[in-house]
Amino acid sequence: MFRILSSTNGYMKKMDDQGKFLKRTGDLLEKGYTFSEAIDFLLVPGQNGSGKLNRRITNSLHKGESLSSIFDRQFNMPKQVSAQIYFAEHHGEMSSTLKEAGEYLLKMSEGRQKLLKVLHYPLFLVMFAIMLMILLRRVLFPRFQSLYQTLGYDQSESYNYLFWFIESFPSYFLWFILIAAMTIPFIYLSKDKLLQVKHIKFLTKIPLLSFFIKHGQTHFFARELSFLLKNGVSITESLKIIEKQTYRPTLQYISRNLLNGLKEGRPLYECTSRVSFFQEELSYVVSHGQKNGRLADELKMYSEICFSELEEKGNGMLKYIQPAIFTFVGLFIMAIYFSIMMPLFQMMQGI
Repeated sequence: MFRILSSTNGYMKKMDDQGKFLKRTGDLLEKGYTFSEAIDFLLVPGQNGSGKLNRRITNSLHKGESLSSIFDRQFNMPKQVSAQIYFAEHHGEMSSTLKEAGEYLLKMSEGRQKLLKVLHYPLFLVMFAIMLMILLRRVLFPRFQSLYQTLGYDQSESYNYLFWFIESFPSYFLWFILIAAMTIPFIYLSKDKLLQVKHIKFLTKIPLLSFFIKHGQTHFFARELSFLLKNGVSITESLKIIEKQTYRPTLQYISRNLLNGLKEGRPLYECTSRVSFFQEELSYVVSHGQKNGRLADELKMYSEICFSELEEKGNGMLKYIQPAIFTFVGLFIMAIYFSIMMPLFQMMQGI
């Protein structure tokens, strides 16, 4: 139960470890524990560096640091989770927020595991096909060419294309792996800079990414605004609270635009319709919720709809990844088969 840390230096690095810890902390807070008591219970000294982490958190609490800052720095949580905890400090739903954040991280970890399982076997087939291509290029093709020269046959143009493909593809694939190996760490280390507003604006112009960005931003904004409104905070004050957080720059930009629109006398639904990061339906939800006095409830419901659509889209994409890779591998096998059989057919026709 307590062995949840993945580093002897006292830092949680695995996403599923972080998710479990958040859920357990939320459960303890719900049962009446203070945050300090929950930390003492979950971070048992001597368990994979838990004592170090416990001491650092205790020192941070004594210095008066906020929970969002502690989770961000000491636990190395994703910025979205830190932002959720920041808002929970204002609307008071800390236990439920921690449990929801834990569920979110566990689902993200589960999604990664599903993706790895989907890619594992097809990538093995691709590597096997590439090894077979290299073997053909080194052993079989030179013998075919020697036989062609001995018999006086000219290689057909289609065979030349197949030969070029089989000879070139392993090198191109190796270059692709090297570029990916250099690009992925760069993106990971520079993710905070890449998630600035100007970059997000550009990414929203790409159809598939636009779906995920708009649904994600709409879900998060609607959820946090609904919690703040439900706990008696006015719309203007809620937007000011959202603007003050530093974990998600895009939310700062959005709330600043909405506040400027309200100052100019425009209704909230019209202001939301002008934000390019939101789904178009959000302005209708805001308008409908303000008319019947259930804005907080309807925002919460709409945020859940956005999140469920994100999950459905992600799961749907996973279903297509494996068939696409298998199709690619099938084309590989066909190319190898034709490269072996075509010279034999040509020689038979020449007899």
